Amino acid sequence: MTQPPPPSSPSGPLAPQPAGWNQPGSQPGGGWNQPPGAPAPATKPSKAPKVLIILGAVVLALSLVIGIVVAVIGFGGVASGASKYQVFESGSGTYAAEADETVQLYAEEGVPAPECVVDGPAVGEGTIQTSGFGNEGREWDSFDSFTAEQAGDYTIDCAGTPVMVGPPVSIGGIFAGLGGIFLAIGGGALGILLLLIGVIILLVRRSRA
Repeated sequence: MTQPPPPSSPSGPLAPQPAGWNQPGSQPGGGWNQPPGAPAPATKPSKAPKVLIILGAVVLALSLVIGIVVAVIGFGGVASGASKYQVFESGSGTYAAEADETVQLYAEEGVPAPECVVDGPAVGEGTIQTSGFGNEGREWDSFDSFTAEQAGDYTIDCAGTPVMVGPPVSIGGIFAGLGGIFLAIGGGALGILLLLIGVIILLVRRSRA
C-alpha cells in the first residue's frame, strides 16, 4: 500500500516567511526603502542671513545712539567749562571760583608769559597740566595755575598783559567725545557690513532657487 507523500517542509517555497523577511524594497526588521529615483526630502534653509541682517541692524542702531550720546556728553562737558573763561584785557580782574576749583592763567599765543600775582581766600598749588584754547578767534596757552581751596573771589594782576582765566581744558571730556565719534563710526561700519553680508547671502539663495 502506497504511503501518502510527506507534507512539504516549512522552508519550502510556499512556506510562510518569518517577520522581517527582506522583501524587495523592504528593510530588515520592517519598513520600506525609498524607491529608486524618488526626490530627496526638502531641507530647511539656514537662518544665517536673517540672523546677520537683524544683528547688523541692532549693532548699527546701538553704535549710533550710544556713540552720539557719549560724544555729546563729552564735548558738552568741555563746552560747559569754556563758558567760565574770562579775558582780562587790562591784565587784571576778579575771578569767582568754587571750592577746590583748579584755575589756569592763559597768555595769548606768541606773547611772552607775564608775571602774575593771585590773591584770594585760600590760594593753593595748581596743576601740572598745560592747556591750549581758542576763544573768539584768539589762541591762548596756559602758563600758570592755582587751586582755589575755598570758594570766593580771587584777584589776578598780570601787570598790564592781557590774560585769560578759567579751568583747564577737560581731557576726559575730549577723550569721551572722540571715543563716542569712533564708536559711532566703527560700530556703524560693522553693522552695515553685517547687513550687507546677510542681504547678499539672501539674494544669492533666492537666485539659485
